[in-house]
Amino acid sequence: MLTALTGLRAVAAIGVVISHSGVPASLPEHLDKIAHYGHIGVPLFFMLSGVVLAYNYAHLSGWQGRRTVRFYLARIARVIPLYWAVIAYCAVYLWIQGRDNHNWALIQNLLAVQTWSGDLRVAMGWYNSPGWSIGVEMFFYLLFPFLIPVVAKLYRRFGARGMIALIAAMFLIMFTLWISFYLAGHTSMGAANPTSAHRWLYRNPLCHLPMFISGMAASFLIPGGARWSTARHHLIQAFVFCFVFGMGAFRPDGSGWSSAAYGLLWVGPFSLLMISLASGRGWAARFLSTTVMVRLGVASYALYITHRWMLYALPHTEYIKKGEGWVPYGALLVTIVIVLLLAEGAHQYVEEPCRRWILRVTKRWTADPDRPAPAAPTPDPLLADTVRLVTNGAPYTYPR
Repeated sequence: MLTALTGLRAVAAIGVVISHSGVPASLPEHLDKIAHYGHIGVPLFFMLSGVVLAYNYAHLSGWQGRRTVRFYLARIARVIPLYWAVIAYCAVYLWIQGRDNHNWALIQNLLAVQTWSGDLRVAMGWYNSPGWSIGVEMFFYLLFPFLIPVVAKLYRRFGARGMIALIAAMFLIMFTLWISFYLAGHTSMGAANPTSAHRWLYRNPLCHLPMFISGMAASFLIPGGARWSTARHHLIQAFVFCFVFGMGAFRPDGSGWSSAAYGLLWVGPFSLLMISLASGRGWAARFLSTTVMVRLGVASYALYITHRWMLYALPHTEYIKKGEGWVPYGALLVTIVIVLLLAEGAHQYVEEPCRRWILRVTKRWTADPDRPAPAAPTPDPLLADTVRLVTNGAPYTYPR
């Protein structure tokens, strides 16, 4: 059902990688600006999390005891092992180099709370810089069992209009935050300033919560989107593509626009895109559902969390910006291929084995006492219409 959204994860992760690796100096200006816009993959990840979790756990509640514990363990098993493995690599590297391990920063990174720090070096500097977003995700996971009953109740009472109103409300909250920082001059402050828009609008979990909730609301609109015509899906996907890449290529200069791109600009377009892609129809959905894109999407978390230090370690990356002729383009291509292969290895040999081991070990303590633990989540009645539309009535196996 969400195959195209898996492929979308690959696009987001690769965009982040390219924004960090840099691009050849000879690249045309507008393409260079698009490449440096890759950071928008992070709010895209946050919204995707809201969609996928609400889609699979629409009836979860924070007061359901063992079921809630199983949810938390599944999230920890999915994210933390590889996250810790990269931190361990960073710590060993710093030790070998004879550099300070910054023990307090290490503890905050291990606990995934570094994103709350006002110190940019703690949040994104001394250890794995993409790890700050894992702290944001963990905050969302903590709140999700208590948020989803509220969103589901709104859907049952007001239907699609309630979800559209909720997304609009989240946009207004983000707009209010952005305009407040802009008028106060905080959007022009450097990222290291603890009162800057970068610290609050980009790194702070509370300011990204509206993106996550918008994704949750969008998941309840998937059944309606599945009834749209194929032509409408083509148009929606083309519109979002043009909007995102147009903003990347032709965005005005200035701190206001830059800070708006932390999340505000994407609430509406990303919501529309995900509802459309979930249908599996439209040119973008077909491309993102190809075997290659889905495979890349499955390993996208590993790519995102491992790439930064791999870029530091690869000696040829300096030629991306300094080489002449075709050398920078070849260096960029080789870099992307290497980090993709390393990410696939990290997914296959660290992420997945650790996830399965944690779930297997904890299964005996989290299973309901009157019945064995289910092999996979039970299809959610709230989304039964979607399942029937996509599978033509055939049984649908939910992802583990």
